[in-house]
Formats: sequence, C-alpha cells, structure tokens
Amino acid sequence: MYQSQKKFPGFRVRFSLFLTAVFLLSMFPMRAGAYAPWKHEYTLRGDESFQEHARYIIETGITPPSEEGEVYYAGPSDNIQGIINSLEPGDTLYLNGGVYNRKLRLYSGVRGTEDAYITIAAAPGEEVVFDGSGLNGHDQDQDGPSMFWLYGCSYVQLSGFEIRNAHGRDASAVLLEPGTHHVVVSDLYLHNISTPSPKSEDHCANAILLMGRSRSTISNVLLFRNTIENCETGWSEAIAVSSNVEDVNIVGNNLDDTGNIAICFSGNYGNSPSSVDYPRGGLVYGNTITNCHCVYDTGFAIYADGTQNVDFIGNTVKNCDGGIEAGAEHGGHSTSNILIADNLLTDCAEAAVGVGTPGGGGHVNSVTVTGNRYRHVGWLSGGASILRFGASNVSSSGNSYIENDEDMDLPVFETFENPALH
Repeated sequence: MYQSQKKFPGFRVRFSLFLTAVFLLSMFPMRAGAYAPWKHEYTLRGDESFQEHARYIIETGITPPSEEGEVYYAGPSDNIQGIINSLEPGDTLYLNGGVYNRKLRLYSGVRGTEDAYITIAAAPGEEVVFDGSGLNGHDQDQDGPSMFWLYGCSYVQLSGFEIRNAHGRDASAVLLEPGTHHVVVSDLYLHNISTPSPKSEDHCANAILLMGRSRSTISNVLLFRNTIENCETGWSEAIAVSSNVEDVNIVGNNLDDTGNIAICFSGNYGNSPSSVDYPRGGLVYGNTITNCHCVYDTGFAIYADGTQNVDFIGNTVKNCDGGIEAGAEHGGHSTSNILIADNLLTDCAEAAVGVGTPGGGGHVNSVTVTGNRYRHVGWLSGGASILRFGASNVSSSGNSYIENDEDMDLPVFETFENPALH
C-alpha cells in the first residue's frame, strides 16, 4: 500500500536541504587537484527559470523535490502507474527499495509547473531497481522496452534509481518523445541496455533517448550525473539527442563501455518537418567517457551531426575510437556554431578532434576548437590530433599535447557512492 503525507512548510524544507548539502560535502570531500564543477565557464540552455533550476542542481549536487504538493511512498507490489497518472504539480513519489519488473509511462497528463516539479525518486537510503528482463516494446515496431517513457509530460524529475536489462531493438532506459519539456534526469544508474544484433544497421538501443519525431518540440532538459555502463547500443548511442529538440544540458555524467558513440546530437534524418528536424541549443559539459568502441566502424565518443549551437566543454574522453567530432552526414544540411573547448582527450585511436565529414555529405561551418589537451591520440590517422575534412570558418587555438601523465586533471565532477538525491 502506498502512503501520502503533507510536506513540511517551505522554510523547513530549505533548511533541511542546506543541512543535507553541508553533511554531504563533509562526507565526500573533493579530491585534491579535481576541478570544482564551475571551474570552466559554461552557459546553460533553456528558459530563465529552467537555467536557474538546473544551475542549483549542478552546483549543489542536490535534485530537490518541490516545496508544494503531496508526498507518496510506494513499493514493487503497488500500482505505480496508477499513482503516476494521478500526480499533480509539486507531488513527490518516493519508491521503496526492491526490484520493479515493469515499464512506466508519463503522458501529457503528468504536468508540474515552473515552481512545482513532479518528482519520482528512490526513497532516501533505498535501493530501487527497474529490471527490463522479459519486457517488450510499447508499440508493434519495437521489440525492446522503454523502461521510462515520457511523452508530452512537463516539469518532471527522475532521480536516484537503477535501470537495467532493457534488451531488444530500440530498447531504452529513458525515452523522451514529442512535447516533453522541463525535465531533469539525475543520479540514475543505467546498465546492460542492449540490442540483439549490434552490427545490423536497424538494430539500436539507447540508455537515454530524446527523439523529437514531430512538430512538437522536446525542450529544457537536464541530464545530470547519471552513470551509464556495459551497454550495447548497436547503430545508436548511449545518450542520443535527435531531430526536433532544443535546449538540452548533458552535465557530469559518467559513461563507460557503452558501444558506438557515447553522446550524440543528430539531425536531418526525416523524423520531423525539415525546418525543425535537428537539435539546436545544447551544452555537453563535464562528462567522463571511457572505453567506448564501435563494433562496425570507427566512432568518436562525442558526436555532433546536423546540429546547431552546441557547446562541448570540460569533458574527459579516454580509450575510445575518437574524441569529439563535428560532422554532417546528410547533403543539403549543415552542422554549425559548435564550440569544442577545454576537453581532456587521451588514448583516442582516430584523433582527439574531428571537424568535417570525410567522403562528402553535408557541410560543417563555424567551429571553434580551443584549450583542449590530448595525449596518445591519432595512431590510426598517422598521428593526427585534429582532423579536418573540408569544413569552413574553423578556429583552432590554444590546444596542447600533454607530456606527462601527472599533468592530466581528474574529471570535472566527483562521483558520489551515495549521491545527494533529496
């Protein structure tokens, strides 16, 4: 049975959050030499209120529930879908510990407000696992489950639980589809998300997928400090932002052994009207990506393909096919206004940075590559650190080779064993 209770008055909630932050900072001090999260300059994407909300989460490490609404608790045997369908602005659903062998949907009726997000999170101190073993897709064209399917919902937060074993063509842990906006996905542990035949072109899987497949835009999204590992994404990516999507922030995530590309912004694939069929406005900041290798080709860890106005800042890429690439695969379309700055790129076989599309395709222009540091890169391309294929208006400055391992910085964000969820 689930229970509900009224929240404390706002002052008590704010004071409690302050004490929680102080306690966690004392329990998990930043290692010597590590960056503070805000050491690099970065610009969040989204409307003013969302930027303020996202900055609070990034700089405190806390994803706070609303000070309004009801608080509910539920466990594996409860009607979780029914509870979610009834949530109102400011409500919080805390999930009790256990294994949930089910997929959940957040439709357009699940709507918070600017000052009252709906939060679905693991209850404090509880281990909550969503296991996709044996589950099917949500439509006839998909044989793998989307464990959390967000379609048209708004002002929603997911935080603090594990999703595993989503298997099948087009399987995913978290799927955002048209009309979804003002969403925070934080401190999730996503692993073993896989497609059955990774080398087959139509076999894809994603840990987190934003698929803007209509005129209705996905916007104002923060993906913060999630851990993604041991996935087999086939011809897709671990975190994919595709088609009609704008203002997405991918910050402080850790991705390891995900297959193919770890983080991708891609457009112009015919999924939505051509005027909006591409992502625009993105920040990819402070992520750590290791051991990502494509099973059918050479793929860069972070990829911009047919997208505009995206910043890639302060990321660490190690032991991957390539570092960061700005390309454009479809003729008649472009990738433009891309910033690749202050990244640490080591042990990347193809190159640290790639700009342009070899063999034709669309056009890449207005790319700035600055302040990046690299070591042990480019042995597949004759030792190149930065590869360029016919792009225009490319500015490259202040990039440098690291001579000694001790000069390599630690990742921008710490990974807490018990993150500050509430």
